[in-house]
Amino acid sequence: MIGRGVAVRSMQRVVAILEAVAASRGPATAARVSAGTELSISTVSRIMRDLAEEQMLDRLDDGSYLLGSRMFKLVRDAREGGDAMATIHRVLAELRDRTGETASLHVRRDDTRVCIASVDSRHELRRVVPVGDAIPLVGTATGHVLMAELSAAEQTALIDRARATSSRVELLGRLREAAENGWAVQADGLISGVTGVAAPVRVSGRIVAAVTLSGPTTRMPTEVVEKILPDLEEAARRIEPWVREPS
Repeated sequence: MIGRGVAVRSMQRVVAILEAVAASRGPATAARVSAGTELSISTVSRIMRDLAEEQMLDRLDDGSYLLGSRMFKLVRDAREGGDAMATIHRVLAELRDRTGETASLHVRRDDTRVCIASVDSRHELRRVVPVGDAIPLVGTATGHVLMAELSAAEQTALIDRARATSSRVELLGRLREAAENGWAVQADGLISGVTGVAAPVRVSGRIVAAVTLSGPTTRMPTEVVEKILPDLEEAARRIEPWVREPS
């Protein structure tokens, strides 16, 4: 499994290369990008080829590169989705204010759940969930909601790849509970001392995202979780019209 530090460095290289291509006057060569980023030309060449395969860069016949069609689509989608994200942020802020805890929205990316919007608690002691934060699905309330209605084969494969400390039987049981309840709670899971409770966001009947409240376990005993569940579920319903179904 790739360590977090290695993953962060890889992402930093990708960002640096994309920025260098964007700043270039005309098509950018691997040699020019290498000089501007202080990365080796072999590393730059490899990453640029990979980015071209993902349409993040377009490779010209002479071997130079321009920003790719997928990059421009991302910019267009971001502009079109501005109102949606503003609304989502407002709903999360209201949920934070009603419950006192950090409210966040997550989607699944392969074996992880990724935060796409977050509003931090105002408490001095709080759970901070940065946008872009990615942690494993298995062992988190958010992940269990996102996994709840997958096929048994998909659930088992995700659990086996996670190498979780809990048994497969126990984790499958938690996923059944999440599907039956329509929400999931996890105390002292991947992060010691933190409790999370999550509810699904649906589009066309499918779970496409999860709204999560998280904070110190000392502030979120069972009775508090039960009290905040209606607010959490209401927020998830309010967000549904503003979330796109994955293509």
